[in-house]
Amino acid sequence: MSNIKLVIAYDGTRYFGWQATPTGPSIEETLQQMLEQILQHPVALQAASRTDAGVHAIGQVVNFITSKSLDLVRLTISLNQLLPKDIAVMDASFMDEAFHPTLDVTGKTYRYSLCNGTYQLPQLRDFSWHYPHALDLDAMKAAATHMQGQHNFSALCNQKKHHPYHDYVRLVSNIEFDQQEHHELLITVHGQNFLYRMVRNLVGTLVYVGVGKIAVDEVPTILSSQQRILAGPTAPAHGLTLVKVLYE
Repeated sequence: MSNIKLVIAYDGTRYFGWQATPTGPSIEETLQQMLEQILQHPVALQAASRTDAGVHAIGQVVNFITSKSLDLVRLTISLNQLLPKDIAVMDASFMDEAFHPTLDVTGKTYRYSLCNGTYQLPQLRDFSWHYPHALDLDAMKAAATHMQGQHNFSALCNQKKHHPYHDYVRLVSNIEFDQQEHHELLITVHGQNFLYRMVRNLVGTLVYVGVGKIAVDEVPTILSSQQRILAGPTAPAHGLTLVKVLYE
């Protein structure tokens, strides 16, 4: 038996997230169908991150087990020929049989794109939140320092039905800001792992700081309160991209 690791990219616009759902098309179901067509046996997929509907990825990690003898270059080519153009397999590799794409994760990087100009480039429409308001970037950077480190992030976690957490303590190792042309601002968040919609809520809170709806010195109080209602809004899904998943 072989444990195969895939690194995939996708435009999540028309999908209902990673996980298969009767609601509509998913990345998991689409990739699974193409793999089963090639391998001619049932396949179970596991992913590093169950990205939400509309969220994108350029570094999602997936694995599956097969008894077939595979040429991974040919497998990659075949998959990319069969998959819709909004999903691509970037890499395939043989892993130790114990490798698990979720349990073995040591870190993740997400990038959020927002545009705060009076216009948004049409090419960014499906990949960046258009929020046409002046932002105080210095205030946002100051607020981000309060979010870095290990904290209870209950205030930045949406409740997910039938999915309680044992604890809400997470480590955010770094938050970076990169101002691009055409008023596009990239916010990159590095951490060990994240709570449900935590990155989008973190971005929404930073944006509220940027427009003066939340003061910089309120951020520690919001985190210590553990009350979601006190933080900023959940930033739209289409601005978020899973960039990288790290392993030992």
